[in-house]
Amino acid sequence: MNENKTVINYIFYLQHKDELDNSFYVLADVLSKINISLLPITSDDLKAIDKTKKHHVISIRNDLSSAMAFNNVRKTFLDSAMAGGRIGLFDISSFSEIENAQKLQLKNVYRFFQLPQNLKQIAMTVAVDYFRDRNAVAEWPGGRRAKLPSMTNES
Repeated sequence: MNENKTVINYIFYLQHKDELDNSFYVLADVLSKINISLLPITSDDLKAIDKTKKHHVISIRNDLSSAMAFNNVRKTFLDSAMAGGRIGLFDISSFSEIENAQKLQLKNVYRFFQLPQNLKQIAMTVAVDYFRDRNAVAEWPGGRRAKLPSMTNES
């Protein structure tokens, strides 16, 4: 039997304050048109989610208080989750990249967007990266198995 499973596409929005910024609503509007739900989540909730699969998170650091809250989350949970491949982070910031950004970008778990930029364009880029990551086929990193030459005389 062929079952039709409905896939729910979602990206978490890491909340650094009690109230949501206007940028959340802009991103949520653009992503909803592409069938992606943007779900606000606190750092404590992020630590408690399912750790068996990869989750995607958007974080916006546009003022000093959000940057300090982001650094606290990084110290306690986020850096180790990205290193383990459990979280893919889209870092939208007016500050600089995190320290180990190059290494994390090679693992496809970190993407940095420097503000000021158009949030609608950032949302489209996030959606493309999200679908590319979700539809990527896991492949053995060791390459192909070597084959011995045939022992028959084929000419």
